[in-house]
Amino acid sequence: MGYALASLSHNLIAGLRVALFMRVDRLRFRFDVAQILLLFAVSAIIDFVGDYLRAVPPREFAIEGAGSELYSAALLLLAAALIAVFCKQRQLLLSIPLLVLASLPIVQIVHYAPSWLALGPEMADAMLAFEKAIVIWIVFVLVRCVAIAFSPPPSFVWLRAILGGLLLSMPIWFGDLLYPNHPWWRGATDVQRPTETEFNAASEVVLAAQTYILDNALDKMADERAGETDVYFVAFAPHGRSDAYRVDAEAAQHVMDSRWGTDGRSIVLVNNPKTLVTAPFATVTNLRETLNEIGGAIDQEDDVVMIYVASPTARNNQIAAEQPPLGLVELGPSGLKQLLDDAGIKWRIVVVAACYAGGFAETLADEFTLVITSSKADAPGFGCDGRTPPTLFGDAFFQQGLAKGTTFESAFEIAKARVAERESAAGYAPPSEPQWKLGEQMAGKLKTLRKRGGTGATVMRSTELHTG
Repeated sequence: MGYALASLSHNLIAGLRVALFMRVDRLRFRFDVAQILLLFAVSAIIDFVGDYLRAVPPREFAIEGAGSELYSAALLLLAAALIAVFCKQRQLLLSIPLLVLASLPIVQIVHYAPSWLALGPEMADAMLAFEKAIVIWIVFVLVRCVAIAFSPPPSFVWLRAILGGLLLSMPIWFGDLLYPNHPWWRGATDVQRPTETEFNAASEVVLAAQTYILDNALDKMADERAGETDVYFVAFAPHGRSDAYRVDAEAAQHVMDSRWGTDGRSIVLVNNPKTLVTAPFATVTNLRETLNEIGGAIDQEDDVVMIYVASPTARNNQIAAEQPPLGLVELGPSGLKQLLDDAGIKWRIVVVAACYAGGFAETLADEFTLVITSSKADAPGFGCDGRTPPTLFGDAFFQQGLAKGTTFESAFEIAKARVAERESAAGYAPPSEPQWKLGEQMAGKLKTLRKRGGTGATVMRSTELHTG
């Protein structure tokens, strides 16, 4: 075992020199099947740890990651076999996989590194350039591995090496066509890909069910009560690629139902593979129909309608909306204001939790409206770095604020302080600066809602609602 580990160390050091384009020859490597197995294990461990650190908590282990590792190894061996046959050098079947597995660990580590840092959306262009640089680096390393593996060097060695390197790199572009690349760990912002046996958002059975689901949910909504100020709650979570927003919206609804009297007067519109036939889609069309239904049921001079919008980003004043493979219309502040106006809803509370959410504040603000946003218009906001839980503000506002406090203002201050605390601990800049815009008439209306936040209610945490 000691000899095998010593040989592994020699191979990794020699492979590092290959990846860094330092001088190295074939004699620096120790070739045997045991070394290929050990190097494969090293590669798998790097992916295992890298995927764990990259996944946003709460993490979930995915055995499919082992399938991706074995699939990559199979393609490597197949490509090496084809090169060996074409070049008539049988030893390439062993030497090429060993050289590749010894050389790529440093590339794997560098590739993972940015995902472990707190990089905001403004780094998107830089990250795209970084990904392209990684691909180019891998291709050059593979070409060099093939060139070093030859023994003896054949005629037109570098032409053969280039062709061999390109063959080895084919899985970079075409691998997912045969088998998807699954990580070892899924995080809060990951959604498991549906299998062929699961429903598709565009399938006929789902689209047919959606009409019934929305109508049924709206039919069950209670009418307003004469002489009382009723609160109606609508959660709108249109980003179907992340399960975190479904969990956040459902948790917010639970708080509003149990603490603020919206039970029977609340609805969640959500895009998510898990709720294709159980919850209405979060589309502009469904939101319009929902608000129109509520507008017809309420006492427009007395009742309050609260809308909670949760999505990854509101950059350019457009809420990100995805429910693959459907193409959805994105919701902007002017569009949301028009929907509320058309429904005849006078008293409004609008909470927008998204990167750059502050752009909604000015458009929606008026005398009869309270607008709360998780960040100012020109700041991405904490939770937009790909690692921090993206629903931090929503969790703090509903689970910590409205669940325990007795006013909307105190809930906002709790959420604001919680976000500032996390930003300070993480050294995050610029600060999110959550926004609060309260109309003068709405300030008086909020006082009538204070008594809704009674004590003794059981509040379900967002983690308890997470079933996937």
